[in-house]
Amino acid sequence: MSAISLETYLAMLYTDKDLRVKFLRDPQAAALAAGLSVADAQALANIDVAGLRMAANSYASKRAEHQTPRSKFTDLFSNWWARRQAPKT
Repeated sequence: MSAISLETYLAMLYTDKDLRVKFLRDPQAAALAAGLSVADAQALANIDVAGLRMAANSYASKRAEHQTPRSKFTDLFSNWWARRQAPKT
């Protein structure tokens, strides 16, 4: 398996909680199911679990910081528009 596939899978482990939970139940089986080589799957089976969780939490926090919160005006406009578009009864 290529290094790109391994790096892509690691990136997915950092960002996809459901995949990470599945992986942590049986790391080698999950890696093999994702198409990684036996050698890569064995290497991932020895991953630092605490480090994986810490990195995943860190990345999630950073993604949350970069999301722009909706302004009060946007919420008011969205509510007004939804009411305006609702069928008249």
